[in-house]
Amino acid sequence: MNLHVHGRDYPLRSTMAAIEERLDPARFVRVHRGYFVNLDYLAQIEPLDTGDARLTMRDGATIPCSRRHRAALRERFGG
Repeated sequence: MNLHVHGRDYPLRSTMAAIEERLDPARFVRVHRGYFVNLDYLAQIEPLDTGDARLTMRDGATIPCSRRHRAALRERFGG
């Protein structure tokens, strides 16, 4: 797994489930089987025709959001 912070990637030897247990659920949300996002840095949720979404972070990075996680993300992100 890779941790992406301030434009850099840091490899970690851990599973998504193990990391999820350690993250603050008030700030972090799972958006895809391979991604968590820090809600403090989420700028935009762009719905796609497929039911998925494209997330844009404040630094301009884009992250996929699966339809499975999209409704919960919208609820937590406030829109």
